[in-house]
Amino acid sequence: MILSRRLLPLLGLLCCLPLLPTALSAEPEIRSLDELLELVKQGRIQQSRENREREQRFLQQKSRQQTLLNEAVAERKTLEQSSEELEASYDANKEQLDQLTLRLEDRMGSLKEVFAHLQTAATDVTNQLQQSIVSVQFPDRYRELEELSDLLGSSRNLPRIEEIEQLWYQMQREMVESGKIKHLVQEVITTQGNPIEADVVRLGTFNLLSGSHYLQYIPETGKVIDLNRQPAGYLLGYVEDYTQAQAGFSAVGVDPTRGALLDMLLDAPDFVDRVEQAGFIGYVILVVGAIGVVLALERIMYLIVTTRKVSDQIRMEEVRRDNPLGRIILTYQQNKQLPLESLELKLGEAILRERGPLEKHLTLIKIVSVIAPLLGLLGTVIGMINTFQTITLFGTGDPKLMAGGISQALVTTVLGLSVAIPVVFFHTLASTRSRAVISVLEEQSTGLVAEKAEQESH
Repeated sequence: MILSRRLLPLLGLLCCLPLLPTALSAEPEIRSLDELLELVKQGRIQQSRENREREQRFLQQKSRQQTLLNEAVAERKTLEQSSEELEASYDANKEQLDQLTLRLEDRMGSLKEVFAHLQTAATDVTNQLQQSIVSVQFPDRYRELEELSDLLGSSRNLPRIEEIEQLWYQMQREMVESGKIKHLVQEVITTQGNPIEADVVRLGTFNLLSGSHYLQYIPETGKVIDLNRQPAGYLLGYVEDYTQAQAGFSAVGVDPTRGALLDMLLDAPDFVDRVEQAGFIGYVILVVGAIGVVLALERIMYLIVTTRKVSDQIRMEEVRRDNPLGRIILTYQQNKQLPLESLELKLGEAILRERGPLEKHLTLIKIVSVIAPLLGLLGTVIGMINTFQTITLFGTGDPKLMAGGISQALVTTVLGLSVAIPVVFFHTLASTRSRAVISVLEEQSTGLVAEKAEQESH
């Protein structure tokens, strides 16, 4: 029983044997506890044998320990002497180097400041050439200037005249290329990430054009890519006309800041971006405004047609039922045998029937013109609440965190007013035409009653 308890850890080790690396797969397979016990015994015997071999080797070399110690002490003394000699040589060389450095600085005199300015100029020109779109045509022109800048920064070697002239040459070539228009065949990375060979036009050091698109040069990779978002359509029209022109003059939009204005123009939000900034309230305003504009236009078109038909009816002898005045006249003809008071009531009833279609949706259009700015005001309040909440949580250190709420506050107000102003105008126009038609109907109805009264008086 005691033996079984002692063997329990060995059983756990045996269970873990399948998880060992394949290098142990050559061990004999253990099928019973007796085999495991025998294996442990053999391992202990092997370890004891190795320990005895180590002891024997140590005893055999015991007589040589003093010799080895003497050799180690002698080697240490040799190394210490060599270290002292190296330190002395280092100090002497350092002193000589300091003297030579002072001598070099003394002989350089004012040239030291000249080389400092030359290094600054080389660094600035190198950075400018790396960022310039002229590097599309001359990709490795700044490598020599980098070497010149490193040479001047080392303060140990002086630049050669040819290297300084190379700086002058690259500066002069950049100025010359800034006034040239070059047509190149260049690899362009499309917006889908596919490289294609395209005809590229380089406008000095300002812009790259291809087809009807503006291109962008990436200095870090030396690649030319198509912009993910292009400027307004009229600018692209100029680009297409310019790239296809064979001779003469053609207008084209040029960015004198070498891409800064173009980046700002592309980052400017368009109408869809503005609506997204307005959020849910902005979409509600647009939906309400669309309903109001559609109804107002429908009313205006209907009233224009109705006004024309009424005007034609006034000039015609034939009575037609396709216009309100014709239906009023038919009502008069059908009831002219009635007494005068009853005839007036019949005509008044007919005018009331015609008033409904003429004033249809006008109230709804007026409601839209009132609701739109109120929704804009609601969006403004919500945006300011979000802004103050952001200030409470994050402070005023980062203006970008507050931009979302401010954009919602301002854009919703703009959308509300943009919807309300045309809807109010359309409502006024429709109401004016409706009242004009109703006034004509009342005038003609009163004339018919007066004619009837005059006939009865005779």
